[in-house]
Amino acid sequence: MIKCHLLDGEFEDVELEDFDKVVLAVSKNRAALANMPLKAITELLNQLSKSIIRDKNLAMLDGASFISMWLRRDNLERICKLNFVDSSFLDHFADSGAGFEMIAQPRGIVCHWVASNVPTLSFFSLVMGILTKNGNILKVSEENKDILIALVRCLSDLRIEFDGKKFFGKDIVKAISIVSFDSRETAHGEAFSMAADCKIIWGGADSVRAITALPQKETCEIIPFGPKYSFGMFDKGSVEGADFRSDLRKVLRDVLMFNQMACSSPQVLFFETSAKPFNEIVQAMKEELAGLPEKLLSRPIPQHIASKIINTRSMYLLSDDKEVIQSEGLDWTILINRDPGLEEPIHGGCIFIKEVDDIRDVVPFVTRKIQAIVLCTADNQRREAFAKVATEKGADRIVLPGAAHDFTLPWDGIMALNRLVRWAILYSKKADGGSNAAR
Repeated sequence: MIKCHLLDGEFEDVELEDFDKVVLAVSKNRAALANMPLKAITELLNQLSKSIIRDKNLAMLDGASFISMWLRRDNLERICKLNFVDSSFLDHFADSGAGFEMIAQPRGIVCHWVASNVPTLSFFSLVMGILTKNGNILKVSEENKDILIALVRCLSDLRIEFDGKKFFGKDIVKAISIVSFDSRETAHGEAFSMAADCKIIWGGADSVRAITALPQKETCEIIPFGPKYSFGMFDKGSVEGADFRSDLRKVLRDVLMFNQMACSSPQVLFFETSAKPFNEIVQAMKEELAGLPEKLLSRPIPQHIASKIINTRSMYLLSDDKEVIQSEGLDWTILINRDPGLEEPIHGGCIFIKEVDDIRDVVPFVTRKIQAIVLCTADNQRREAFAKVATEKGADRIVLPGAAHDFTLPWDGIMALNRLVRWAILYSKKADGGSNAAR
């Protein structure tokens, strides 16, 4: 059975046997969104940004402050310009500079498979579909649907005036449906896949492979955001610098966010050998972790992760060449060893730390699986040199401390908005009656 939480603009849980009603409603209603000027869409989302801060219930949602900042008009316009160079392509045919005009047409219906590890992920995925004027159907987990529904419900109530016309958030929302169903229901998964003109997949390796293999339209575009790994590093100058504690605090917030389940969560921190003894670095980490906000420290930890934390702590306590520093409960764990390289994630606030002679010693461990590297250095020349090598090896993002989870485009090396449209071209007659096609 399919549970539908939003259909045709109505926020009411209904049970459906198939996707026919959902596809029909989204297909019919996406025309209003497709005809809406991009500036009207970004202004409605900009108004949602303000509403999130004003509404005390929305403001309390995890990640609400970042969502609000991300939805600001200037940020959305920057994202569109980065993806399309000229955002007017999204509204009408415009000069390509190559002898013809182009337009970026929506692909149609975007079906989103969203993992449950990051509660706000479904909303960011949805906004990418909205900015490209597509209809959107999101498969979300029961545990995370309430955050998405709250944000979309607020959008539905908004209205603006642009170029002398009124535009309504409900026209965007009517082109959205939110569903949940058991992934083991093969028939539902296949029908959901067949409804898609584009599939956005957020999940682990098994999920990406399984969803990619489902029956689909021959013209379907697939955008996979699969499993990735992130880590952080401090060079000598950063460790010895005046901003070390501040940078460390920001990185540790990134570590504890989302129980380290996000692809952008640092799992290992490397420290370049410096004049500061390593035990002082460990003590600074202990103090900074203990001083983080209670909301980060007291987050619920799933049972299977709690078991892994307890087992790993025990293994390190019994080892002669490993060391563990831990909170009284399961809030955080520092795992120290001399093994080179990256570590299999434990999650739940377990951070491995290692000392290296040079930050370049980490480069051999960089692969196409690396999502974010939090690089702490005040030397911009060194930062750029490291980033050049690391991104050649496969890393997607070299970020500042505290910015590991900042959702930016490109993400995972993908300019997603550009892939959510079809580029169509128009040759026009010249004034002399000829064609501007190449002869």
